Amino acid sequence: MEGHSANSPSRAVLHSQARELVFRVNRYFIQEKANREPLLPLTQARKRTAHATGVSEATVKRICSKDNRICDTVPQNTPVFTSPKKTRSAFVTNLDDFDKCVVRRTILGFYVRKEIPTLHKVKEELREKIEFRGSHESLRKIIREIGFRYKRVDGRKFLMERSDVQAARADFLQEMQRLKISCESFVYLDETWVNQNYTVPKCWVDCTASKATGIKVPTGKGSRLIILHAGTKHGFVKNAELIFQAKNDGDYHNQMTAIKFEEWFRNQLLPNIPRNSVIVMDNAAYHSRLIEKMPTQAWTKGDIKEWLTKKGEQPSHTLLKSQLLILTKKYNTGKKYFIDTIAREAGHRVVRLPPYHCQYNPIELIWAQVKKYIGEKNNYKLADLKLLVKQSLEQVTPCNWMNAVKHTDELQAKDAEMDQTVDRVIDPIIINPEDDTSDESDS
Repeated sequence: MEGHSANSPSRAVLHSQARELVFRVNRYFIQEKANREPLLPLTQARKRTAHATGVSEATVKRICSKDNRICDTVPQNTPVFTSPKKTRSAFVTNLDDFDKCVVRRTILGFYVRKEIPTLHKVKEELREKIEFRGSHESLRKIIREIGFRYKRVDGRKFLMERSDVQAARADFLQEMQRLKISCESFVYLDETWVNQNYTVPKCWVDCTASKATGIKVPTGKGSRLIILHAGTKHGFVKNAELIFQAKNDGDYHNQMTAIKFEEWFRNQLLPNIPRNSVIVMDNAAYHSRLIEKMPTQAWTKGDIKEWLTKKGEQPSHTLLKSQLLILTKKYNTGKKYFIDTIAREAGHRVVRLPPYHCQYNPIELIWAQVKKYIGEKNNYKLADLKLLVKQSLEQVTPCNWMNAVKHTDELQAKDAEMDQTVDRVIDPIIINPEDDTSDESDS
């Protein structure tokens, strides 16, 4: 057996085509060994390579000749090779919130029909509903993003929604159903952004050679304006608009702080809405500043002890960090937010949207209308953009708001009914939580 030299290349995983080439070259050398001399003169490197590998001389020349280098010379460095005409398509995961809502309802719809949702089945339905053109892997990523996982049941894998997401949705829908019986005023708030160079995604152009037309959009996104507003079924809340320029091109969520939001909430929103209003918002960090933070594993042992001491405890110095954290649990009365307290003191109530369900907020439909108006009329000048944003808000009518609220109310009613149906279908299925998986063999 031949020894393995220290200078030998490390073992590589070769695919079928590379394995075939190795076999051909080896067979060529065996033939030369049997012939006791080269089959072709050593000076004909290109022809010898072609015969050994079983490809044409032209192919050898094309691969080995780069920048008109002579093929027969020995290169100093091994070049990097790429497969021709082989591009890997990017994952399609940039669905908007409304399309993600369609994905969720499509998956749950299978259970309503007492069918098992697989990636292939879901993808085919989405192809018809929203013209989804992504791969199976793209769809898998989207499904995970909106809170679904695969769970193993009797050896089979079921695509199921995370229980915490499902419970949060049920809590929200049931609470809204109760409040709609006793409350008259519902206020919906949210933030959005618009870039200086924002435009409509598509438009008609004349593509003939002599009449090439089209909008010339400046490169880059430009500066960004952030818009904060609220509305009811009767229209935008009077004097509640807040428009300001972001400091940089980062995520607009990072530009809004809890202090700035609470100041707007207290001074611009609350004075302009009816008493006993229900205020609907999402769980953005700046909406959810805690009155008191509970200790977590990230806290130091000393900080946890200090927190417990303020509660009247006298923790022993012999207690481990894990024991101290258990001791804090008896003081956990649930999360309490500054915004909720501010609203309650003014005679209002805050209801938060469940995770991944911004489609329950009608202002999302209004934002789409606002951005469409801006995209069609934007001249890419920052000085004019703020005025254009104000104009876009003014063109939203009470009728637009009425239709948006009606749409989300109907969607909530349908989802509440769907949840009950899905619950009845899934209830008999015995799930082993230890068998949770994120993959699906039958894709």
